[in-house]
Amino acid sequence: MTNAEALQPIYDDKVKGILKLLGEGFSRDEVAEQYRYSTYRSMDSYMSRKNFVWDKRKETYVPADAIKATLETMVNFASDKVRRVVMELNKEGADLKEVALKVGFENHFEMARYMKSKGFEWSQEAGNYLSTSPTKPKNEENVALASSEGTLESSLSIGNGDVEQFTALLEWLASNKDGLQSLLGASVATGQIPRFTLQGLFATKSVHMTNVLDQMVRDFSKEKNINQREIFEVALIEFFQKYGYAREVEILLQKNA
Repeated sequence: MTNAEALQPIYDDKVKGILKLLGEGFSRDEVAEQYRYSTYRSMDSYMSRKNFVWDKRKETYVPADAIKATLETMVNFASDKVRRVVMELNKEGADLKEVALKVGFENHFEMARYMKSKGFEWSQEAGNYLSTSPTKPKNEENVALASSEGTLESSLSIGNGDVEQFTALLEWLASNKDGLQSLLGASVATGQIPRFTLQGLFATKSVHMTNVLDQMVRDFSKEKNINQREIFEVALIEFFQKYGYAREVEILLQKNA
């Protein structure tokens, strides 16, 4: 029997009845009580034996093979590492511990922590990690974008009914762009990591941190294409700016301008 055949859903009378009640709006607890289960977990076990898995977003049971199939076409992976984990586990006969080592984790517990931090939880029925955050269809994203653009346009169209009243402000911002960037110590573009060119000799510092935080630094460095030295430089500069060394940082950046 192939892996795909093993996941084929079995629609017996009880399964049909459970799905029918859930479709009518009954909660999982209420349906479990009607079928005389002590808790809904007992009903979960029965549905699992029939190759169904609970879908938290749809609030019903769905065929396990359907979830397995969607993994192949999932495109909203939080990172390339998440994609590799999911795709490796989706292969027939995949072993959790072996996949963890293959992808670069010390063990499967470390992989589980990483996947959870990226919004993926382990599903025993699907035999893989599933995203805990629902994705919006393309048309919904377009509607949301159009709505936000409309809100922005309406918020600007005040006073005289146009944006001319903001021209002076925009011109001032443009003329003071360099000064504002230096003051902020970062790029104006949201989400863009600032890069600093600092004068002086390089010194080696030994820093002790937990392996979890160390792995986070390594992952961020690889995913964002920034070396670890630059990560710590940005972190320290922003730390000093926030906690009482803003003037010293400003002088440092002016020297290196």
